[in-house]
Amino acid sequence: MTTTGNITEPSTPAPSSEPLPRTNPWVAMIAIALGVLIVSLDGTITAVANPILAHDLGASLSGLQWITNIYLLAMAATLVLAGKLGDRFGRRTVFLVGIVGFGAASAAIACAPSVTIVITGRLGQGLFGALIITNALALLRALFPAETLPKALSLFASLIGASSAAGPLLGGLLIEHTSWRWAFMINVPIALVSLVVGLLVLPKRQQVDSTPFDLAGSVLLAASLLPITYGLIQAPEVGWTNLVVLTLLAAGVVAGGAFVLAEKRAVDPLIPLRLFADRSISLGAGLTIISFFSLVGSLFFVLLFLQQINGDSPMTAGLHILPLSVANVVASSSSGWIIDRYGPRPPLIGGMLFSAVGFALFTGVDPHGSYLSLALPFTVLGLGVGLVMTSSVQAVLGNAAVDDAGPAAGMHQTSLQIGGILGTAVLGAVMAFAVADSFTTAMTDNDVPDAVVGDMSGEAVRAVAQGVTPLSSEMAPQTVTALHTATETAFMHGMHTTMWVGAGVSLLGAVLSIGIKRGRVVEGASSVH
Repeated sequence: MTTTGNITEPSTPAPSSEPLPRTNPWVAMIAIALGVLIVSLDGTITAVANPILAHDLGASLSGLQWITNIYLLAMAATLVLAGKLGDRFGRRTVFLVGIVGFGAASAAIACAPSVTIVITGRLGQGLFGALIITNALALLRALFPAETLPKALSLFASLIGASSAAGPLLGGLLIEHTSWRWAFMINVPIALVSLVVGLLVLPKRQQVDSTPFDLAGSVLLAASLLPITYGLIQAPEVGWTNLVVLTLLAAGVVAGGAFVLAEKRAVDPLIPLRLFADRSISLGAGLTIISFFSLVGSLFFVLLFLQQINGDSPMTAGLHILPLSVANVVASSSSGWIIDRYGPRPPLIGGMLFSAVGFALFTGVDPHGSYLSLALPFTVLGLGVGLVMTSSVQAVLGNAAVDDAGPAAGMHQTSLQIGGILGTAVLGAVMAFAVADSFTTAMTDNDVPDAVVGDMSGEAVRAVAQGVTPLSSEMAPQTVTALHTATETAFMHGMHTTMWVGAGVSLLGAVLSIGIKRGRVVEGASSVH
């Protein structure tokens, strides 16, 4: 064995290794990139569709959160297991099965008659998306030689960040000119192209791998994430002291503890706990959570603000996200040389500081402002997310031994999904609390009659948290106007509060980034599956 920097690199190929394929890796990248594209797009494309779904299918705030969270939860619970499936049946096979399944689930959502079917389809997208993402990264490691692997990883991270940020823009264009259903149906032709190219150029496996599945770990990981996420979503509606919420959160924590114990005893654990002994890997995963927390959490509420408070069309709302997408691509693509010279620590610290400033700038946003008033915070936030997304990949993979690269990659991708879950769940809870705290005062300040104020229920407050004014046909015109103003005031207070929370979390991330080591990705022998 030889050691380079922080990387332990095998001097000879592992027993299951196969020679690098003769396929041009950049041609194969087409199939991989298209697969990653549809998965990343659908992580955020629903943000711009949320107000339309609420109107068309009668979705509540909790329902809208589940449409986003069930997708992220399904991926988070199965990403590492997806890597095990790739070990057993071949990366190419499992990747292509994911492509087919994701396309089918997208078609089902596009034809859905109810919110329940949409949520079910999103569950399928998440499960099949896990097969795509984990095995896409493994295929990249097998296809690209050491000298070009960092570029491929940088492109991979850039694609995830850029497509996640571009989701609302594409969704807005499709929704405005067609229907919200086409925001999902668009995945089908992309999946078909990825499937055809993948069948032609991705390398076939040559050997059988009998690596056992850690089914106990997979079940316990899902059993931990599901109740915690559900509890976080329900808490704003029923209260944080509600017995059901407390029970769900406690059950998730207990299952998480059982997962750790199971991994210690497993012959071939889902996530080798030795990975967490390296502070750069642990911190890299944590910083990934914080970064995606900021991206998904901010998009969820800012897009509600644009459409419900500003009255923007879906396409106009999507265009507001364009500066974030462009900045994300610029930061992701340019961070490679910084990492090469100085390691991932400087861009991680800088990225977290940019994110914190971006969040703080959002607190100065007012209703019906100019395009530039939102372009600046979106640009700054995009720079921050782009730097962190690329650097966190390098921090995790660059400090993992080659033998642990697969689980490390799965852990990194799982961190992305957990961050998205927390972004909508935690900031959703903050939003609901802040709106409930300010709505009554806003109604009183705007001379809403006491009788109307007294009739406002918890359901009305939840509507305000979506930017919807709770009206009834019996209200006088002046009362309607006053309620609109009160809703706008309460919603903006809630949104600004969530942005301050995001800024604080990002500052914490900047401090944590100081602990990252220099580690770089160094490629030894690659296993082609």
